[in-house]
Amino acid sequence: MKIILKFLILLLLSGFSMTELFAQQYILSAGNQASGDGGTATWSVGLMTFSECSGISGTLSEGIQQPFEIFILVGSRDCDPGPECTVFPNPSTGNVTLKFNDLDLTNLSMGIYDSKGKQIRKGLVDSEKVDITIDDLVPATYYLVILKKEQPVKTFKIIRK
Repeated sequence: MKIILKFLILLLLSGFSMTELFAQQYILSAGNQASGDGGTATWSVGLMTFSECSGISGTLSEGIQQPFEIFILVGSRDCDPGPECTVFPNPSTGNVTLKFNDLDLTNLSMGIYDSKGKQIRKGLVDSEKVDITIDDLVPATYYLVILKKEQPVKTFKIIRK
């Protein structure tokens, strides 16, 4: 009976020590929390990436163990959905056409940016159909940004073959 009791205690103790072997652990090289007018972001360096979001101002790589927070905003803010427009053909080797379905083109301009956010071109939108020459650009991905009163309202990803 003493042998069985010793065996069970030894088995129980070894079971607790084995749980440490299967725990999720990451050694992070850096991490911090940043706050500002737009909200709060917690970041860490060293986690595995599973999703990536790109935009004009940079790239965000989302990884595991990200917190999910819900905020309730008080008040209302008028949100302009921007002009209704399309860009075609995309991908293209020469020209792309920017076609507006809205008739209100006041205070509209456009800019073409590279993947690093550097402005390549800019121009005014003065008609419902604008032809944009991209045949002199290096084959890559570019961003066509539609601006209203110098504020971005719509962005298109353009692929130059």
